Amino acid sequence: MRKSILRWYRNINFRQKVSLVCIGAGLFPVLALGIFCYGQIQTLLINREKQAESETVEQAALVLQNRFDTYRNMISNIAWNDSIGQAVSRTYSNNYEMYLTYRDIVDPLFATIPLLNGDVLSETLYTSSNLNPHGDAVQTINEAKKMPWYSTAAHATKPTFYISRENQAAYLFCPIYSAHQKRKNYLSIKLDYNKVYSQLDTLFTHNFGVFLLDGNTVLYAYQDFGRKDLIIPDGQIAARLKGDGLRQNYIGIRQNLPKEGWSLYIVRPLNTVRDNTWPILLTVLLVVIGCTVMLHLLTHFLSFVIVRPLETLTRNMQSIERNGLFIDLPPSEFGQDEIGVLSRQFHTMVEKLQQLVNEVYKAKTEKQEYEIKALQAQINPHFFYNSLSLINSKAILSGQDEISEMAQLLSTFYRTTLNRGNPEISVEDEWENTVSYIKIQEMMHSHSFQFEERFDPAVRGYKMPNLILQPLVENSIVHGIDHRVVPGRGLLKISAELEDGKIRFVVEDNGCGISPAKLQNILTTESSGYGLQNIQRRIQLYFGREFGLSFTSTVNEGTTVILRIPTRAALPNVDFFRQEIGDH
Repeated sequence: MRKSILRWYRNINFRQKVSLVCIGAGLFPVLALGIFCYGQIQTLLINREKQAESETVEQAALVLQNRFDTYRNMISNIAWNDSIGQAVSRTYSNNYEMYLTYRDIVDPLFATIPLLNGDVLSETLYTSSNLNPHGDAVQTINEAKKMPWYSTAAHATKPTFYISRENQAAYLFCPIYSAHQKRKNYLSIKLDYNKVYSQLDTLFTHNFGVFLLDGNTVLYAYQDFGRKDLIIPDGQIAARLKGDGLRQNYIGIRQNLPKEGWSLYIVRPLNTVRDNTWPILLTVLLVVIGCTVMLHLLTHFLSFVIVRPLETLTRNMQSIERNGLFIDLPPSEFGQDEIGVLSRQFHTMVEKLQQLVNEVYKAKTEKQEYEIKALQAQINPHFFYNSLSLINSKAILSGQDEISEMAQLLSTFYRTTLNRGNPEISVEDEWENTVSYIKIQEMMHSHSFQFEERFDPAVRGYKMPNLILQPLVENSIVHGIDHRVVPGRGLLKISAELEDGKIRFVVEDNGCGISPAKLQNILTTESSGYGLQNIQRRIQLYFGREFGLSFTSTVNEGTTVILRIPTRAALPNVDFFRQEIGDH
């Protein structure tokens, strides 16, 4: 799909491309600004809604708490009434005494409460005395045990609410407090469940929910949502209010009622806020459409002004392809603007470009030939080998074993070094060349340093660029061991082995070491170590950036150089000198 679009874009004419780019460049800021403003306004509306809900739920919680406090004060006044305390504490000897208690104490007091508070449906005094039941006003303690709040009342020491949303029931009960009390007596007030929460149903006009929770128990729930999929199921109310289940669809605010240990939640769907942003979105769309029409008109005029001269120039360039490399455009056709200058200078550019290409190509070809010839002319192999053979023969005849050994080592060294002009060499021959060089250096240094080698036969048959190890060994001897300042004999170690499918060469010495500042830049252009840079460049030209040299060194302790190359039976077909010329 992407390739098809790119192919289509490449194939349309330049006038259409200019139109598309201009329209895209103009519409993108407008769309971005519109989307940003829309998002910011929506966020602002949501934050304002949250603030409004927070104030509403705080006020609702205050009103609800005051109502509960009124109920609590009402039952406390009765529970602490001395007449009620004496009525449930005494023992009655006849029904007349009970009648006087009903007439003078219980009935007048209980009749007053509904008149003062319309939320009260009934009041009941549950007593363990011998006071006979009296309608709903007085009942025995056994009847209290049948009430749903009794299990809680058995341990209550203060007025306590019992609310059941399932049964639409609300009770306030309290033990009777009296200095004469020797029995269990309770006072219970039955409240109108709907009137208790009547003010919560009028917080908003529509699209809201109110939930009162005691822990995970739902005491009250009201949902006025226009969409059924937004209604919270009864079994999920507590879980969704306390978890994250409301964040995607609702705005929910909580307010605690600390005296009761309850939580009051007000919930509104996000859609009620987002619905208010539709006019803003419509305005943004109208602005975008208007900008699109205006941009289309402007880009049509702009493309005509800019592209028409370019179309003429294109026709002239096509004429060059048919009739020759040069063509003169009429200087007066486009005046002195940039396109006019481009038209007049086009043939000059072509001519100079062709001349420059020829010169650069010729110079690079000659440079490559000169460098190869210079390398080949550095030494005449046959003459040099014959001379070393003559020196070796004369040394043997004269009994000069060291001279004979030196001649043989030199012959081996230069045989593998020259390698008949082939830049590719086997690992075994490169190793032999390096060992020959080290032994020559040993003799030249009067065996002042010790040499250790470890060669894994498994790497013998692989190929590598020649003259890679010898410069590393030379660097260790000349710049490391020769400058050793601590007592003791110098030591040079070299090794070759397979490691994770790669060939790993190690050159280690106990010379003077390299300072951290110099070691950090040893392979960069800031370093004077051109030989090391050349080795690194050659390895990476052949095998890639993941291969090459790594260094570790400690001043006055020594240096370790590790070279890693891949295992290959033949090297890539890489003309090193061509690569050097091309890269640099």
